[in-house]
Amino acid sequence: MTDSQARCGACLSHPPAWDHLFAISAYHDPLPQLVHAFKYQQAFELALPFARQLSERILHPAPVLLPVPLHWRRRWQRGFNQSVHLAWALADHLDTQVVDNVLVRHRHTAPQQGLSRQARLSNLKHAFAIRGELPSSHVAIVDDVVTTGQTVSQLCRLLRRVGAETIDIYCLARTDLP
Repeated sequence: MTDSQARCGACLSHPPAWDHLFAISAYHDPLPQLVHAFKYQQAFELALPFARQLSERILHPAPVLLPVPLHWRRRWQRGFNQSVHLAWALADHLDTQVVDNVLVRHRHTAPQQGLSRQARLSNLKHAFAIRGELPSSHVAIVDDVVTTGQTVSQLCRLLRRVGAETIDIYCLARTDLP
């Protein structure tokens, strides 16, 4: 699914902070179970088929992939960042570069899952920062699931401030808005 296939009336009247969103599909079975295994059960072998399916939807890839960062504490607890694994697998398919040190999550936040739309927004306020310079004005944020879009919207605002002109979102799934 691309954003042009999935633009709802709300998105048309209030455009999102990004330019294009590419997802394997909506967040319907069996994708939730597969994403859960990838994210919480270290099913890293799923990164390659996920990347292959996602790359088939991206005609003009961004030259730079930026994985959504985890706070160091969450990364330590989980042992890895699933967005980084997905970004590296995707970069192989798209022949692009992964830069995983520009976006920083400097404030530890509650997990977004299960929070209301308003709680998600306040939860992420001032959670992210940019370190260094962007290597390109066309970048793609890589995330596992986009629900309300608050995480990627916060990152888009930061990236626009430092010169990003085109921002794509590459994710495994886009949920139906609550």
